[in-house]
Amino acid sequence: MKKKIIPLISALAVGVTLVVAPACADSGGDKTPITYQEYSSSTVSFQDNRDNALSNYNSDLYYINEWKTGYNTPNTSGKFFPDMGDPMIVWDDGYYYAFGTRGADCFHCFRSPDLTNWTRLANAFEPDDNSWGRTNLWAPDIQKINGKWYLYYTAGMIGEPMYNSDKREHCQIGVAVSDNVYGPYVQFTGTNGNGETVTLKDTPFKGLEGHTILDQTVFQDDDGELYMYFSYDSKTGSPEHREMSKNGNTSEIWMVRMKDAVTWDLDTLTPLMSAGYKNFTDSKRTIAWETWSPSFTGGTQCLEGPYMIKQNGKYFLTYCANSFVDAEYSVGYAVSDSPMGPFVKPDDYYLQNMLLGVPGAPGTYIANRYKGFTRGTGHAAIFKTGGGEYMFAYHAHFNREVWSDEIPFANWRALAVDYLHFDSNGNPYTNGPTYSLQNTPSDVSGLKNLAPQATIRAEGDNAQYLNDNYTNRINRTVLLDKTKRYEAIREAEFKAGTRSIELKFPSPVTVKAVNIYNSCDLEYSVKYIDQIDFGNGNGIVNALFNTRYVNDDFIFPHSAFNIELGNELVTDRIVITISSDTDFALGEIEVMCKQ
Repeated sequence: MKKKIIPLISALAVGVTLVVAPACADSGGDKTPITYQEYSSSTVSFQDNRDNALSNYNSDLYYINEWKTGYNTPNTSGKFFPDMGDPMIVWDDGYYYAFGTRGADCFHCFRSPDLTNWTRLANAFEPDDNSWGRTNLWAPDIQKINGKWYLYYTAGMIGEPMYNSDKREHCQIGVAVSDNVYGPYVQFTGTNGNGETVTLKDTPFKGLEGHTILDQTVFQDDDGELYMYFSYDSKTGSPEHREMSKNGNTSEIWMVRMKDAVTWDLDTLTPLMSAGYKNFTDSKRTIAWETWSPSFTGGTQCLEGPYMIKQNGKYFLTYCANSFVDAEYSVGYAVSDSPMGPFVKPDDYYLQNMLLGVPGAPGTYIANRYKGFTRGTGHAAIFKTGGGEYMFAYHAHFNREVWSDEIPFANWRALAVDYLHFDSNGNPYTNGPTYSLQNTPSDVSGLKNLAPQATIRAEGDNAQYLNDNYTNRINRTVLLDKTKRYEAIREAEFKAGTRSIELKFPSPVTVKAVNIYNSCDLEYSVKYIDQIDFGNGNGIVNALFNTRYVNDDFIFPHSAFNIELGNELVTDRIVITISSDTDFALGEIEVMCKQ
């Protein structure tokens, strides 16, 4: 097709022509040629979000993992995610509430209707002056149990020395209670499930006071049983408990069964996971990415930030590995048939159990490609949107190039979110971390991606990958490395020339936006879409790719042409046409439709 860049918005059709494309490969066996109308200019208005600054996007439809400082006073808001580490998001009564580590003496609460415009509310929790833990408040975990909201948290305890140390301040786990998700939360006091009296000066979870335990999360199973998961620092543990760890020089994921929301059963204390080991009982490390952190020396390793969900009868325990100051800080997962384990980390192929992170060891080609992208992704909590989608809330480094302790502590890290999906075999995966426009949850936009319902045909290979809800994070240069078993390339591939893709729906749909995800390879990416034909004389031409998503010699993973229509269109067929002088590929197509 002839290339002619026109203004962003046009409403006049010129020279509509019927074009018959060659026969094509497809996902449904239909080999008949694709027909479409050719447009000289757009007949419907649209916004392709080509703006490099991404300052004018529609936050009802999209969000982006961008951040800035400026949330240190109440009642401020902005079109960016708040600065915080160890984030937790809860959806309740039409709003998203975010909590995280932001300093050391209290927990703040932010509220948003759309995961983009945030307002800081009053402080959610401030310890009493007589509390056992008043400093180093980290890692809030918010759970609704039997009609009450519980805030589980890590705090520094001043008391008896730790095992193997003269230090008198170390991390312990606390709990506070509220009638509302946003607080205020009040530290639990009273009689616990063991019949013990808990005062403000007592840690509620007794028996490990000489140890360092942190990053707790509580999970309630379908039968109402409660379980707590946390990071246990074996270096500070008693001889008895050090023997339970892998080597006594690591932080591991341990668990206990709970008697009630404020009482654990320490007799059930069980180690579950250690860095690099597929199974806790293995004698050799085989999960290499969990020990990439350049900040650790002398054999020290770390797993922390656990979170548990149950899906289709399986228990998925997520966690983060490596040091939070390194780009390699990433989120992984293990799976079990029981909330008490044993948990196994899938490794059918390289990095299979890494859900979020830089998919390359320090100094490697793939790690260098992620500079300027989203790094240091960790301490993830899983939440359900108002529309029922699973999402990760996690933190990433404020500085996308290097970690910098010259930035004030609260601004080292910031909140980010991405979707959590499950494949046809029930395995979790994400298309993140992302640093590009992504769809807001369905309860915000009122839209749903209906592309998976369409039959896709394309004048290229592997058309089935265009609506499988998956994009690759590692490019062909790495994937074709035969020294490791990597994930399969799941992109539709096209030869140079003018090529078309048809999406045929079983019945008419009401379309508001189309997202066309570029290749994960800069070499195979495309800079513009020639046209999209929605039928009945409705078409757009010359949609441009946002050049912000291209950095030197690589392209950001899971980045798309985000094409927002000025008005909704009803159609049962869409044809996308692209011209390229070289071979190209696409990762995914989403058609966002009114529900």
